[in-house]
Amino acid sequence: MQLNGQYYDGVTSSGHDAQLSLVGHTVTLVWAGGRQTVDVGDLSVEAALGSLPRKVSWGTPAHFVSDDHAALKQLTAASGEVSAAGWIGRLEASFTSVAIAAVSCVAFLVLMAVYAVPAATSSIAEQLPVSVSQQMADTTLANLDQFLDPSQLESARKQQLRTYFENHGGDDVEVFFRREERFVGANALTLSGTTVVFTDAIVELMKKDEQLLAVFLHELGHARLRHVEQTLLQSVGWAVLLTFITGDIGGVGELVLTLPLTVGQAAYSREFEREADTFAVAELQRLGIDPDVFAQALEELERSHSGEPVESDDESLTDKSLKVQRSILEFLASHPVTEDRIAAIRGSQE
Repeated sequence: MQLNGQYYDGVTSSGHDAQLSLVGHTVTLVWAGGRQTVDVGDLSVEAALGSLPRKVSWGTPAHFVSDDHAALKQLTAASGEVSAAGWIGRLEASFTSVAIAAVSCVAFLVLMAVYAVPAATSSIAEQLPVSVSQQMADTTLANLDQFLDPSQLESARKQQLRTYFENHGGDDVEVFFRREERFVGANALTLSGTTVVFTDAIVELMKKDEQLLAVFLHELGHARLRHVEQTLLQSVGWAVLLTFITGDIGGVGELVLTLPLTVGQAAYSREFEREADTFAVAELQRLGIDPDVFAQALEELERSHSGEPVESDDESLTDKSLKVQRSILEFLASHPVTEDRIAAIRGSQE
C-alpha cells in the first residue's frame, strides 16, 4: 500500500512531497533528501473530518499529511489503532447520523427550555431567602423611581389601604404608592416576593376598596408564588443554556446588567396570570367576599386602558435612552386583562 502526501519535519513550516508505503508491519516514508522507517504499530492516524487532509504521526514532532482517505483508512486498520474519534468521523460522514443528531439537539433544547429550566427555576425560587427578594425589589424600585413620581394620595389614605391589605392577609408584603399618568396609568406592580407598588391612578379608579383588595390579592399571588423570581431565574437559565450551546458569554453579561430594569410583571406567562387569579379568588372566598369584585376591578382596568395614551411634551423625553426606559416601564405595567380572565373568575363562583 502506498499513499502520497506532504512530510513536515516539525521544525519548519515548509512541507516536502513525500510517499508513504506499508510492507508487512514496516512503514517507509521517503521524501526529497530523506527517508524514515517506523513500525506500523507506532503510527497514530488523525480522525477524519470531512474531506480535510489527515495527519499521520509516530511520536515525534515530524509528521506526514495526506488526503488519500481510502489508503489512510487501511493504514489505520493496519496500525490497530482504535479510538472514539474514528467512530465520530464515521458518524460525521453519515447524512442520516447528522440529521438524527440535529433533530435530537433541537428536541433537547426545546425540552430544556420548556420543561427543565422552568421546573428548576421554580424550585430554586421557592428556596431563595427573603433577603434576596427584598434586595431585588429595592434595586428595581430604585430604577423605576427615575420615572415614577411621588404619590399625591393623602398620607391617611395610603396608611388606610396598607392597614386594610395587612388585615386581609398581606402582612408579609410591603405596599408602595407612586404616581405616573402618562405611561403606566391605573396599574399595580409586583417587584418581588416582598414588594408591591400601586399607582395613584388605580386607587382613584376603583369605586370600592374591595376592588383594590382584589387587585392586591392578585399581586399577592404573584409575590407568594415567587413569579418575579421565577421569571428572573428563567431568563438567566435560558441565557446560560444558549451560552452553553453558542459559547457567547458576552450575551449573558449584558442580560445580567439589564435585569434590574426588566424584572416586572409583563414577563409573566399566562400560566402565572392564571395562578395569581386563582389565588386572588380563593383568598376572596376565604375572606367571605364575593369574587365578582375582582371581575369588576378588571373591567374597570380594561376600560381605563382602552383609551389612547396621553402624549407627553416632557423635554426630558428627547433623550433616546430615556424613551427606551420609559417604554420598558410601560411594558412592565401592562397586565393582559382579557375577557377570558374575567369569565374564568366569574365561572369559579358557579
